[in-house]
Amino acid sequence: MPRLYLNMMDKMILNLGVLLMIVVLGKNIASASRVTTDPVVFVQRNTEAELKCGFKYKKAVSSVTWKKGETYDDAVEVIKYFMGWKTGPKFNKGYDLADDNSTLIIKNVGDEDAGTWWCTVVVTDPWTDRSSTNVTVTVPPIPPTITQCPNGDPCEIKVDKDETNYTVTCTASGSRPAVTLILYQDNKKLDADPQQRQNADDPSTYDTILEIPVNLESDKDEFVITCEAVGHHTLPASDQRAQQVLKIQRSQNDPTMKNPEIGSVKIGIYAGVGAVVAIALIISIIIAAFVVSSRMQDSEKHDYENLPKGFRNGLCAKSPVYQSPVSAC
Repeated sequence: MPRLYLNMMDKMILNLGVLLMIVVLGKNIASASRVTTDPVVFVQRNTEAELKCGFKYKKAVSSVTWKKGETYDDAVEVIKYFMGWKTGPKFNKGYDLADDNSTLIIKNVGDEDAGTWWCTVVVTDPWTDRSSTNVTVTVPPIPPTITQCPNGDPCEIKVDKDETNYTVTCTASGSRPAVTLILYQDNKKLDADPQQRQNADDPSTYDTILEIPVNLESDKDEFVITCEAVGHHTLPASDQRAQQVLKIQRSQNDPTMKNPEIGSVKIGIYAGVGAVVAIALIISIIIAAFVVSSRMQDSEKHDYENLPKGFRNGLCAKSPVYQSPVSAC
């Protein structure tokens, strides 16, 4: 009896030890299975993106589920890993899981992928945890360009000799979020506030325009103008700047260009002289026509009177030409 009693007590102690180990191990697994995701992720439209879902004890995981929705209760399942299988309504339809079975792969990011994504992990049932990440879909702008030099080559700008300013326009089109433009003249930053507006072709993106006068007061004939787009991390560094050389061609000073009133007076004088000349020419033409007509009539009368009388009578009877006021039959 005592021996049997001891065996029973040993088994009870052993079972209690095993149970305690299971409970402790389970608590450790549960406490270590906290799921972590990046709170905010920026992904570029029309590219492949990855959303990380991190946790420990991955060998003990039974399922990983990715859902999308503003709240967890309203979220809709997209893809799921369950006991070695990948499944879900959008599995292999633009969405997949990486080899770790927890990282979500978005094959071709679209505007519809923006929003809140939820990663739910079940490690040892019923110990479950989840975490969310907010995805912002970005669109890189068309690299900035200086309107006056669209081809990127050094361009000549014609200005008046005494001109002190020339307005340069820089644009960066079709970005989300909108970028900020900074303009430099010979590596010196110019103060200006860019304007932003919706893109006409894609209203979900923005155009940024910066207009600023460049100082031409120095005697230099060349200025290096640099336009830089900032505030958009997906834009490659090589495309963030547009640099142009403006070659200034100064024209000779024309007082009529600098003083419009003088030019207007000159134009008025020229117009008045032109009108007088035109009237004089018309009068001269009228007088000349009158003189020619009078001479023709005198010549006709002279020729008629020198004809024999009988011949004159015959002409009067046959031809109406001679029945004119100057040649009475």
